[in-house]
Amino acid sequence: MAGSTGHPAVAAPIPEAVASDPDAVEYPEGHWVAQSVWHGVSVRLATDALVHHFRGREDVLVAMELVVYYERGDEIAKLQPDVQVVFGVGRGWNRSTFKVWQEGKAPDFVLEVASPSTANNDARDKAIEYIDLGVREYWRLDPEGTMMSAPLEGYRAKWGRYERVESVQRTGGVEYLRSSVLGLDLRTERREGATVLMIRDPRTGEEFAGGLEESDRQRRLAENRVRAAEDRAIAAEDRASAAETRNRLLEQRLRDLTAQPGPMDRDS
Repeated sequence: MAGSTGHPAVAAPIPEAVASDPDAVEYPEGHWVAQSVWHGVSVRLATDALVHHFRGREDVLVAMELVVYYERGDEIAKLQPDVQVVFGVGRGWNRSTFKVWQEGKAPDFVLEVASPSTANNDARDKAIEYIDLGVREYWRLDPEGTMMSAPLEGYRAKWGRYERVESVQRTGGVEYLRSSVLGLDLRTERREGATVLMIRDPRTGEEFAGGLEESDRQRRLAENRVRAAEDRAIAAEDRASAAETRNRLLEQRLRDLTAQPGPMDRDS
C-alpha cells in the first residue's frame, strides 16, 4: 500500500542481531607505553625482581602490562595492571590476555606505578575496581617521589575494602612493608634517579631489585665458584708437593741409615 505521498512504503530497518555467544567477542591484547623513563624503569625492575624470586615456581604467573578481562562477553570490562602476580594458574604458556573466567580467579597481587596522568585514578577508581575484582593486595609505587604521600603504599583486602599495610622494621632499622600474599618484605630505593621496588625474602635475608643487578650477581657467583675451584686446585697441589717433600726426606733418611757402618765395621 502506497503512502500519502504516492511512494511505496519503506519497511523499517531491522536491527542487526547481537551475538549471543560471548566467545565470539574479541578480547584484544593491550598496548603499553611508559609514561616516562623512570616510570618504565620502575615497572620493568619490579617485574624482573618478582620473576627472579618466583623463578622456581611453575604455578606462579608474574606479568607486566597484561590486560585482565573480567566479564565474559564484554571486551570493555578490562584492567591493565603494571605488574601482577597470580598463584595457582601456571606460567607454562604464552598468554596475550588474562581472562578471569578462563583462569578461574583474579590476580592475587597488583602493583601500579604512578604517573602524573594516572596517580589520582590509581588512588580512587582503580582501587575500587581491584577490590571488586577480588585482588587480595593492591600496591602503588611513586617512581618520582612527588606524586604520593609515601614512595610505596600497600593495601590488603579485608571485609570488602582495602586496609593500609603498616611498616615493619628489620635488621639495621630499615623499614619494609610486609606483603602477606607474596611472603616478602617490600621497600623502595633510588636507582639512577628512579624510585624502584626492593624485595626481601625474610627466610633468607636476600634482597633484590631486578634488572642488571641479577646478571651482576650471577657473574659474581660464577667468579666466586671459579676462584673457589682454583683455590681447591692450589691447595691440592700444595698437599701433593708437601707429600712429595716428605717422601724425599724419608727416602734420604733411609739412605743415611743404611749407609752408616755397623758395630763390627767400627771395631775392625
